[in-house]
Amino acid sequence: MKVSKFKFFSILAIALIAFAIVLPSFISERTREKMPKFLQGDPIALGLDLKGGAYILLEADIDTVVKEKNTQIKDIVRKELRGDKEKGDAMIPYANLTGTANWTTVIIKNPEDIKEAKRRIQKATVDDVEMELDGNKMKIFYSEASIQKMKTDILNNSIEIVRRRVDSLGNKEPSIQKQGENRIMVQLPGADNPERVKELIGKTAKMTFHMVDEEAMQTGKVPMDSEVINGLVIKKRVAVSGENLTDSHVAYDQNGRPAVTTTFNSIGARAFAKLTSENVGKRFAIILDGKILSAPTIQEPITGGYGQITGGFTTEQANDLSTMLRSGALPCELTVVEERTVGAGLGADSIEKGSFASILGLALVLIFMIVTYGILGVFSDIVLILNIVLIFAGLAITGATLTLPGIAGIALNIGMAVDANILIFEGMREGAKRGVSTIKSIEDGFSNAFAAIMDSNITTLASALIMFQFGSGPIKGFAVTLTMGILTSLFTNITCLKMILELWAKTGKAKKLDL
Repeated sequence: MKVSKFKFFSILAIALIAFAIVLPSFISERTREKMPKFLQGDPIALGLDLKGGAYILLEADIDTVVKEKNTQIKDIVRKELRGDKEKGDAMIPYANLTGTANWTTVIIKNPEDIKEAKRRIQKATVDDVEMELDGNKMKIFYSEASIQKMKTDILNNSIEIVRRRVDSLGNKEPSIQKQGENRIMVQLPGADNPERVKELIGKTAKMTFHMVDEEAMQTGKVPMDSEVINGLVIKKRVAVSGENLTDSHVAYDQNGRPAVTTTFNSIGARAFAKLTSENVGKRFAIILDGKILSAPTIQEPITGGYGQITGGFTTEQANDLSTMLRSGALPCELTVVEERTVGAGLGADSIEKGSFASILGLALVLIFMIVTYGILGVFSDIVLILNIVLIFAGLAITGATLTLPGIAGIALNIGMAVDANILIFEGMREGAKRGVSTIKSIEDGFSNAFAAIMDSNITTLASALIMFQFGSGPIKGFAVTLTMGILTSLFTNITCLKMILELWAKTGKAKKLDL
């Protein structure tokens, strides 16, 4: 029996690397800083139930956005039927243009214009709408497929923006996941200020720039195209949209007070330059989520695409505002429907109890294997410990979060790994009873147990992958460690254990297998 040197050193290298990756998770930060740099890796990410922190469940008001999209069709139809004189589009005569939360209807006066009207509307809506004709009456609405895609995009965009805002807080290992069709689950292990987190991720952060209606401010009469916000009369028309912002940072004004700088893209820069050039000496209002942040007077044209917002901010408020602007406006309103705060002490208690239970279970298994199988039990314990180390190394490398259900998955994997070893050893015992050599017993033990080991592990792996794909929260945490454990146990039980037994047989000390 020959043992490949390449195989031996490869397994040894894998074991040493795994121990090096896992080591930072089991030593204090102070000790870790004193170690060589290659051993100063990141510890395993702990879940909310182990580390403590904040749990927030958000509900996205997607239906309102869909209704707004439907009502906007009316404005699109009006604009397209009136035509664009600069492009040479003639007006298409129409009548009875009405809109609801579900569809828009319009009567095209000349039947020969219907084809051109459909072409313009489809082009303006990127072919997302459907049109039905009843004589000259046209009904325009979003298809079911378009509405479903719209809802999915709104939720996915909301998740991405929430992720950017949470990342800006410097929180490590956040978990942000979709739940159902309109909810977002946010878990922030170690978060010590959940109120600030809620305030930051819950604000829509829709910013617009409007001119102040100075005439209305003097006369006290508010025209149809203006409205009153915070005692200030502003024009309803959006002069510059916050959608054209590309960057935002905290700065300080001439008096040393916190302010927020804004940077526009080319479209926003041109619009902002035009706004400030044509309205020197006049005021414009900066509005965030329906509230006026400030209403400065335009001193001179601003043509560089940069601006500065002042509004009596504290440093924290300026940081939060710049973060929201930089991450982008939420496409819909988010409402907190559930929140929990898990104390660090409770998390530490969970770790202590979970660790105690796991260590006790592991110790009993190790002792049982030695008592039952002697030297073979020692070999089994070695690969079992290596298996656990490889699971933890996998968690550290992939950045997966370890939770209490994850610890349960590891405990289940310990039982499965031992079961595989028992199948192998019982096969070897049968060979020994028949009087075959140790080497032959080893070969028979593995070959006879291989099919059963693969069957049980593959079926369990399939179940774990299904739980990971369709489960959430605790179920996914359990599936993660169970999946990793199955993959690592196949390696340790089949490759590593067999190599150890081959080396043991090669020494000549096992001429007769005693089980």
